[in-house]
Amino acid sequence: MGSLLCHLPPQHAHHDDHHFGVYDVGPHVPAVNGIAGPKRPNAFADQSEHEHFNAHVAAAKAMTFLRRREGGYCSIDPYSVYGAAVALPQIARTADWSLRYTGVFVKGYVSLILNLLLQGFLLYMLSKEERIMSKYAGRMSLCDFGAQMYTCPDGDNCVGPGGSEITPERLYSWETWSTRVFVRDSLKLIIPERAAEIDAHVDPGEYGLESYYLRLTCCFIFVLGLWPDLMGSSDMFHLIYHVPTKAMPWMSYQKSEDGGNVTFQVNGMPLHWKLINVFVVLLPKVYIWFLTADIGIVFLLETSTIEAMIINAVALNFILAMDETLFSALMSPMVKYMLENIEAYALFDHQDATAETDKEAFQRHAQDTSWGIKSPELYAQLVPPRLFVMCVITSFFICKYYNENCMARPDGGLVSTPIYMPKSSQMSFLSFLCGPFPNLFPVEVAEDVTLWEMPPR
Repeated sequence: MGSLLCHLPPQHAHHDDHHFGVYDVGPHVPAVNGIAGPKRPNAFADQSEHEHFNAHVAAAKAMTFLRRREGGYCSIDPYSVYGAAVALPQIARTADWSLRYTGVFVKGYVSLILNLLLQGFLLYMLSKEERIMSKYAGRMSLCDFGAQMYTCPDGDNCVGPGGSEITPERLYSWETWSTRVFVRDSLKLIIPERAAEIDAHVDPGEYGLESYYLRLTCCFIFVLGLWPDLMGSSDMFHLIYHVPTKAMPWMSYQKSEDGGNVTFQVNGMPLHWKLINVFVVLLPKVYIWFLTADIGIVFLLETSTIEAMIINAVALNFILAMDETLFSALMSPMVKYMLENIEAYALFDHQDATAETDKEAFQRHAQDTSWGIKSPELYAQLVPPRLFVMCVITSFFICKYYNENCMARPDGGLVSTPIYMPKSSQMSFLSFLCGPFPNLFPVEVAEDVTLWEMPPR
């Protein structure tokens, strides 16, 4: 899953009295008296004044370091074709498009195009299976068949697609249930005069969910697995936006006693390369993510058995890992070395970062410890924004599935809409691309040929 990782490289770590680690205040520690300390009970009552001051300064500077480490630097992901597609053209540009560097750049873009084609093809085939091919078999949408099986016979969703009551001993997967229905119907066609007897003695059971809540949990786990790739796209946009919009070298040479040293460094890029990176690298990467989330959620919601739900929630993530697989297999050791050793781009001034005195750090930390149950900042810390966004994305695609494939019954249950014959076994490119958008370019069907509809109760 290609991404741009924000971190603090070792070469940018601040040393001396600003180094993150064991913080030595030294003999010239500012006096603590007169400095506004924390309002909550002193956790350092048994420590000396010097140790108290040292601990608070260390906490303040550690938080500053960690926050800058999280968002203060941006670097290319060294293990993805997306990272290679951003970095290699700039390295070749710095080398004035010499033959060898241009060849490396072309190989990087070939890998990017191959990755997009493979990911797109796999997603297209999954979408075709769920939205077209399964309909030819008369497979209805799973919706909430058997979702509240423990409340039956008086609860919702107690009637299966065969029109009978769902019970645990009569619940089967689609493959098993469709085979049993085929056997029953075949016997009725062969021996039509005994159709009533066959109905009485040949019970195909019903098709439905084995666990409704595991189904929702697996959808969340699936989105959780996709999340790092989406954050990688966010980091890529962050880098493209923040680096200077001008041609700057991504390689430099410095002489040293042992002969010299070549450094690879994330740096500014011309406007046209920023636009190319946005439209050729970033936007396809983001759209592949949304296509994967949409098709993956549909695939999981159409999975009825417990073991298949769990396996599929993890297995579907391999599609977004294709970029790392291709990078590992196709990129030369030379390219891997360049990307692994490229230095990050700093988003702040190092002198400003080290300008804070120990006294200022102590006072800032004292303010940070002065909070109570009514502090708005407390509740902002208790609600992880990433978790909230994950839940929103999961809920959106689940609601989209129900809106497109299910309908409410008078008794309160959600069952599949009627299944009609698709007009073609090929799915149009627009239907595939617009999959994440509800009811936009749906698959065309012949509404005069009904393959299945909910039997009357």
